[in-house]
Amino acid sequence: MRVQGPGRILAGKRCILIAGRPTWAEIDLDAIAHNLKVVRDRCKADVQVLGVVKADAYGHGAVSIAHALARAGVERLGVASIAEALELRQAGITLPIVVLAGNYHRAERLLQQNRLQPVIFRHEVLDALEASIDPGEDPLAVHVKVDTGMGRLGCAPEELPDLVARIQRSPAFQLAGVMSHFARADEVGQQTRQQFESFTECLGPSDWQGAVRHCANSAAIFADSAYHLDMVRPGLCLYGVDPYDEASSGQLQPVLSWWTRINTIRTLPEGSAVGYGGRWVSRRPTRLGILPVGYADGYPWAGEGRAEVVIRNRRVPVVGAISMDMTAVDLTDLDGVEELDPVALLGGPSDRAVRADELCRWSGRLVYELLCSIGPRVTRVYKAGGLAQVGAPDLRVVLP
Repeated sequence: MRVQGPGRILAGKRCILIAGRPTWAEIDLDAIAHNLKVVRDRCKADVQVLGVVKADAYGHGAVSIAHALARAGVERLGVASIAEALELRQAGITLPIVVLAGNYHRAERLLQQNRLQPVIFRHEVLDALEASIDPGEDPLAVHVKVDTGMGRLGCAPEELPDLVARIQRSPAFQLAGVMSHFARADEVGQQTRQQFESFTECLGPSDWQGAVRHCANSAAIFADSAYHLDMVRPGLCLYGVDPYDEASSGQLQPVLSWWTRINTIRTLPEGSAVGYGGRWVSRRPTRLGILPVGYADGYPWAGEGRAEVVIRNRRVPVVGAISMDMTAVDLTDLDGVEELDPVALLGGPSDRAVRADELCRWSGRLVYELLCSIGPRVTRVYKAGGLAQVGAPDLRVVLP
């Protein structure tokens, strides 16, 4: 693999990535484009796609992922906040950006100035937005959210006509969309169908004047094509995580793999305690590998005694308490391991690769939580077309 970083430093096959410490995540942008195509193939040709890149693109790096999605032809992007949207605008993203979380207090003016599309569901929010509008600029495009059973944000279905009528008669606004959100689309049952029927019933036969109707998240995209309407909102599936075990027929490609290198190898005698609390004690002379990764990087503390990593295409167990900056693994049954050997914490090309759902099962976490928790100390390396672009200003490439 070729690695390109600051100063256009290039390295060969075996390099040591150092951003203070050799722990990094590889983000496959070609897989992002592939997964978007999988979503497209599930939908009719006229269905638009809003790529969800909130929470730093689920820990993958919002700016790089947004650029990849833009190149792949996505119609809109979705973020949680104005701050997330501004980061994308400042990075040169020109696509329409929908701000999903509905929090605009004292920042309303930024929406129109940066061509952002807020989600609204109350007249009070419209009041504040209308007061901020510059009549000399384009109207503010808005999406109205209907609560059909999620119980968080959204107007009641019977309130939708009044909100839409107000938006359509005001020169300050343009109705860009009407939306809802499913609470249990990844479960078998009637809840999602009931939510969808509630949504479509309140939409009725109205003339939406070009506004898109949308409610399908990743799970709903694969559950039923009826849920697609005018636009779908894939999030987790864009990153290669299947919302069901079989729904995508294995077509999705994992985007993120998480790596480190063995920092130190030690041999401990039988009866040696390892880690805080001394909860793991060696039952034989043990070859121990110390990895420069811990819970401060997002590696789950609760994986103690259950988690595994992959070294030289073999799984080895994590032993002892996972600490803030270090994790220990038992190398005793693995021959030929050396310091600086690469370690796959999550994903990677091996047929023994640790899957996200496995690491979550070992640690009692959600896949969303795991991905979003991979911290800023973990350098992101973006791969596309055989090149890798380092996403950290302090990263150096050092040849062994």
